[in-house]
Amino acid sequence: MNNQFDHINNSHQKIVEVARDLFMKMGYRAVSTRKIAEICGITQPTLYHHFKNKKALYVEVLKTELFKMQIALRKIINTCSDDIEECLFQVTYHILINKPTSMGQMFHDIEKELGEEDKKEIDKCWIESYQLPIASIFERGIKEGQIRNPVEFGSYPIPSAYLLLNLISSNNREDQSQEHIAKEQARFYTNVLLYGLAPLSKEKRK
Repeated sequence: MNNQFDHINNSHQKIVEVARDLFMKMGYRAVSTRKIAEICGITQPTLYHHFKNKKALYVEVLKTELFKMQIALRKIINTCSDDIEECLFQVTYHILINKPTSMGQMFHDIEKELGEEDKKEIDKCWIESYQLPIASIFERGIKEGQIRNPVEFGSYPIPSAYLLLNLISSNNREDQSQEHIAKEQARFYTNVLLYGLAPLSKEKRK
């Protein structure tokens, strides 16, 4: 019984992984369930045993990717030092290295191909996976006095997290997966969020 369950679970996971690679590379419309089944070494009816249609599979791919990011960011935050700047840098760097290179295509497909209920579900998962973990860093920084009081300066956690994610999503550099490039970008975004565009003090540069 356990072997049968493991086989079903492994087949489900393989379908999601193959579909993920194809959807991210080619876009939703260019990928057929026939192609996914062929690469997985199964028939279309077998694929439809796991997912009722292509949209259901696409939603599962997105939810799986978002959940993986949520787990990774929470782990980074939980193991970070008390230095808010370093924690924000590590989170930003991880997103830059691991976010889909075809994020623009993905957002387009979500907007054009999914129904309103699916969009709401993906939006909820996105908030839980990206926005809330990042906002928790700002909340901790405010609580510990490392970030200015939002009542005085308007630096509220959720808008700050949203601004950082906008900066990251606007980064379309093809070499962003290279470690040194991603680190430069992550450090730049961190500094913009925490210190604005003013030059850093001599003490801070050290």
